[in-house]
Amino acid sequence: MAYGAPGLVLAALALTFYVFLPKYYADVVGIDLTVLGVVVLLSRVWDAVIDPAIGALSDRTRSRWGRRRPWMAFGAIPLAGTFMLLVVLPHIESPFLEGLYLGALTFLFFLFWTMVTVPYEALGAELSFVYDERTRLLGVREGAVLAGTLLAALIPIAVGLGVNLPAGAAGERQRYWLIGLTYAVLVMLLVGVCLLVVRERTWAESQRPTAFFRNLRTIWGNVPFRILLAAYATSALGVSVAATMILFYVEHVLGSGAGPVFLAIYLGIGTATVPVWIYLARRLEKRRAWLLALGVNTGAFVWAIFLGRGDAVLFGVIVLFSALGLGGVMALPPSMQADVIDYDEWKTGARREGEYIGFWSIIKKLAAALSAGLAFPLLDLSGYAPGALEQVPTAIWTLRLLYVGTPSVCNLIALAIAWRYPINRAMHERIRRDIDVRMAAAEAVAVG
Repeated sequence: MAYGAPGLVLAALALTFYVFLPKYYADVVGIDLTVLGVVVLLSRVWDAVIDPAIGALSDRTRSRWGRRRPWMAFGAIPLAGTFMLLVVLPHIESPFLEGLYLGALTFLFFLFWTMVTVPYEALGAELSFVYDERTRLLGVREGAVLAGTLLAALIPIAVGLGVNLPAGAAGERQRYWLIGLTYAVLVMLLVGVCLLVVRERTWAESQRPTAFFRNLRTIWGNVPFRILLAAYATSALGVSVAATMILFYVEHVLGSGAGPVFLAIYLGIGTATVPVWIYLARRLEKRRAWLLALGVNTGAFVWAIFLGRGDAVLFGVIVLFSALGLGGVMALPPSMQADVIDYDEWKTGARREGEYIGFWSIIKKLAAALSAGLAFPLLDLSGYAPGALEQVPTAIWTLRLLYVGTPSVCNLIALAIAWRYPINRAMHERIRRDIDVRMAAAEAVAVG
């Protein structure tokens, strides 16, 4: 639980940045949609550069506190501070200067974000080597991630209830200031709990990675990792587009203001089903359980493309059934990722969680960047009018295709790719047995 705790607030920050802040920037602050999309895209390209670098540096860190925890400790406070600055963003008359200011803050935010999240996720991959136990461990973390996403969906509703906020843009600005303060406190508190309670493993010198650029070839040569990464990347792109577009879809396609409520239902059911998917992974194997989760999630969700104004209740039913697969979609890939890192140690002898998590993180962040960098300009080209109650038909259909069509197609492609994933329980047990024998032989030689 101490390990999973930071996942809650990190997920809340991510959802707020990708789902709530774009609409807040567009409708309240008044930032141009294309400028917003370009800023997010460029910042995530920068983020993609530093993810593997910080992952590799954390693999090579030597300190009395371990490899991962120093990075998390030094990144947490500035992460909280830059998020506060993002939610109190002032309106600047010059679109160029406004975009420059937002871009600089976003670059800093993701630098500190990476300093916390990449070592944090790498720490989880090395805490247990047992096939099913790591599914439970990382399932707890992903359950916390879903709970944090749910928290982020509910907080905009809860913040301000009991506080006399002014109407209009001024009230929204105060609301987001309170949201930012809440998350800043939670970042320092929950990361602090993890740092104090969780201890790291010690590693033999032979298990420490060597030259970074030479390692890139062996990472790409890890076939199970390539398959898993390709499937996850494809699915993550669709999920990111849907997350970015949900509030726009609910408001303008369904004619409802209950976007946060639908998001809360989806995330709440997804969080509740995580233990079920952990159980199914033990009975069916991880790959089969993940394929089943993708199928359930997509098979229910695709029907939302036919909905229109006044169909909010029917959309709620679709959300409910689609959410039954969400727990498995979220909880199982990290455990499979830890297995492919063991496969890498089997092949190379080195423990390189940071490098693998760094590349994995690139995919997550580029998917989120592409979702904003492509979806917002397409929405702009469709004739979407920010703040308008009525939108033109082309904008409505663009919202349908972006929110429903994109994730459905992406998940189907991910299913086809993941079908070839080769690591099952028997193969993983053989890998761990060979590694243990090799390490025992090395220790015997060293003692002798």
